[in-house]
Amino acid sequence: MTTERPTTASPTLRVASLEDAAQIRRLEEAHLGVTQPLDDWRGLWLKNPLWPRLGERWPIGWVLEDRDGRVVGALHNIPTLYHFRGRELINAVGRGWAVDAAFRGYALWLLDEFYNQADADLFVNNTINRLSEASHGIYASRIPLGQWNTASYWITGYRGFAKKTLQRLGVPLPVLFGPPASASLWLRDKLSAQRLPTAQRDIAYETVPDFDPRFEKFWQEQLEQSPDKLLAARDLKTLTWHYAVPLRAGRLWIYTALRHGKLRAYCVFKREDVDGIFRMRLVDYQTLQNDSDLLVGMLAQAIRRCAEEKLHVLELLGAGLPGLESFDRCAPYRRKRPHWCYYFRAADPVLAAQLHAPGPWIPSMYDGDGSFG
Repeated sequence: MTTERPTTASPTLRVASLEDAAQIRRLEEAHLGVTQPLDDWRGLWLKNPLWPRLGERWPIGWVLEDRDGRVVGALHNIPTLYHFRGRELINAVGRGWAVDAAFRGYALWLLDEFYNQADADLFVNNTINRLSEASHGIYASRIPLGQWNTASYWITGYRGFAKKTLQRLGVPLPVLFGPPASASLWLRDKLSAQRLPTAQRDIAYETVPDFDPRFEKFWQEQLEQSPDKLLAARDLKTLTWHYAVPLRAGRLWIYTALRHGKLRAYCVFKREDVDGIFRMRLVDYQTLQNDSDLLVGMLAQAIRRCAEEKLHVLELLGAGLPGLESFDRCAPYRRKRPHWCYYFRAADPVLAAQLHAPGPWIPSMYDGDGSFG
């Protein structure tokens, strides 16, 4: 697709290289408010299990340069692997789209290059924000399963949640009004919130510090059981790479459900604080077929742990998702977001037609870059 670009300023577009790290990270910090340490940034590609297979031909992204050779815009391009009906699909994840104000009119040039690259079968992006949704909508479609402008949550730290919420709303004297507000929220939940069902007695729930060989066996079972589902790779090497940064920083909780010592389901929670709210988010729940709801036991433990560690909220982004019915049904609070964060595109028209139906999808924030950092 050809996009019309302004004629002033005239930056040039080229494929990014790892040597651009300093300038790209400057853009990220200036426009996105955060950037990763250099080793973590480079690890998105160099430690990626797909890199030995794709590295020679896969662009790590694209940059815009001004006439002085200064990088004034960038978009990352991270490969991930999917499986669907016996095929391996290379997915392109866009990340870190940032452009200096004077060159903002050229931002779509980067996105056009991303969505029209030659070696990607699939494009799954689930951290699209309010400002970028219209641009992504030119190239990609909303995922047909789930409500990706909705979040549901439990309050697990009433006093802290009430204080920070009052501060964000500009209410005067939040220290004074916080305690009665928190007491009101607590009483409301005690009287009206729906309790989680009782966990199965034959299931042992455990927390683990990292991913171990049991997850590899689980993945092989999952692949065999679900050939008609679009599955992002969750083998041991990929899980270890994908979650490396939050795991090392102590911002990841991994819960497992075992029957007779065998892994039957697992759930990953990731710490994501926003506006002073200490938040733990459920980013991925995986279970094998023919097992009833094993999430409830992990949810109950996570809710207790959030309260013990003085976190304010346990949240799920997205509603109406397979396997997460207990979260939808029991979480007492909902909030609407002003945008839809989850879009996809398939390069092959036949694949695109298949994925425009909800049946193949088991989406979560593990897809895209929703749980990288």
